[in-house]
Amino acid sequence: MNYKSEYNKQLRENLSKVLDECNSKGMHLKIQNWADKFGYTFDEIKEKIQNDEIFRCVFVKDPSKQNIYQTLAARYIANLNGVSDFKVLPAGGKNALYLAGGKLFSGEQLGFNNRDTKSIDFTWKYKGKVFYASHKYTDSEGGAQDNQYIDVQEFLKNARDNNLKDIIFLAICDGDYYLHKDAKTNDARRIERLKRLTDNRTSFALTIDELDAFLLSLQ
Repeated sequence: MNYKSEYNKQLRENLSKVLDECNSKGMHLKIQNWADKFGYTFDEIKEKIQNDEIFRCVFVKDPSKQNIYQTLAARYIANLNGVSDFKVLPAGGKNALYLAGGKLFSGEQLGFNNRDTKSIDFTWKYKGKVFYASHKYTDSEGGAQDNQYIDVQEFLKNARDNNLKDIIFLAICDGDYYLHKDAKTNDARRIERLKRLTDNRTSFALTIDELDAFLLSLQ
């Protein structure tokens, strides 16, 4: 899975659409706000966009805000041999799915108590087992990225407490962030720390490139 290549491909596609989007309501507002911020008129900025491809890049949609990483991971998993009934789960609302205290709850069941737990991203079936996966793509360092790392740790701790039959919980962690050193524990890579938080029976941490071999290894 080459996330960066796919990101760049989507970025180029988004760039090719900027001219066509200039008359849309959303782009009109974006251009007007940019013009107001820097003391130009709307027409000046629009003309610059039309005539200068480099300047046009300022107004390109960021693929990361289009859920590209989740979309790519979902497509990859759904197409693995033997995977069936694959679903992308809602990120929130009453039909979202959460793991708390080793048990699965819908958003409707948890109500307002779900604020401190993150919803599960994917589910599928394979070899008679049901899988629930949390997927993270984290590339750079920083506070927000560290919070995602903490979210994965909490997910795995909750997964360890489960005694559900024929159910497996996976933390799929992609991006350079998880390949860098964890300064707090001195692990060579963060993904290694996450793997230590699993029971290697019903909960596992891995990258998406390891997923196919992992599934094939299951009895």
